[in-house]
Amino acid sequence: MQGMQTRQRRYSALTRTIGAAALCAAVVAGCSGGSSGGGSKATLPDAGTLLQQSAQTTKGLESAHVEITVEGKIDGLPVKNLSGDLTNVPATAASAKATITMGGSDLDADIVVTDGTLFAALSPNNWLDMGPAADIYDPSTILRPDTGLANVLGNFSDPKSETTEKINGVDTVKVTGQVSAAAANQILPQLKVTGPIPGTAWIQPDGDHNLVQARLQPSGGSAVQMTLSDWNKPVTVTKPQI
Repeated sequence: MQGMQTRQRRYSALTRTIGAAALCAAVVAGCSGGSSGGGSKATLPDAGTLLQQSAQTTKGLESAHVEITVEGKIDGLPVKNLSGDLTNVPATAASAKATITMGGSDLDADIVVTDGTLFAALSPNNWLDMGPAADIYDPSTILRPDTGLANVLGNFSDPKSETTEKINGVDTVKVTGQVSAAAANQILPQLKVTGPIPGTAWIQPDGDHNLVQARLQPSGGSAVQMTLSDWNKPVTVTKPQI
């Protein structure tokens, strides 16, 4: 009888141990299972503070690599996509490869903006002076401290931290809100919006709080997305020989 009671006590203890282990495993799985889908809003940085921090960093940028994608049609904006380097030192300039729309056709071109002039080459080293970049498209405006992306970040209203996302392998916090018409039109005069438009910024939550990506949506069917990398990596832009 005593041996039977001992076995029962051992069985009961084993059952409790297994049950506790299962409960612990379930709790751990519940806590870790959603990590791939983004962080809880309760744990995300304050959106307004993050925007201010990133605006300050972006305002001080001297150079960056940029990828631009235009979705839909925006009157007066000939660029469909662009990949290139921007600098503010010693002056605002840009060097990029772009797909542009001319005469109803999409053409690949090398472009350079220096001293406010846009140069384009539709074939290697066959450069054309296109005149003032502001009259066509000037990607160098993206880094201008007072009218570029820093200004966009400083003119978000009703910002919200939505989730965490990786952009090109970089951890970011996705912030949504409304961007003022003035800020939107300054970075992209072709938008010609008359009121606030939806904007999204993906910002590094730590370190310098670099802006990784920004998106402006002037209408339901159009958007401009700008993705940054190589922050402050030295960039040299050479004026083409005509």
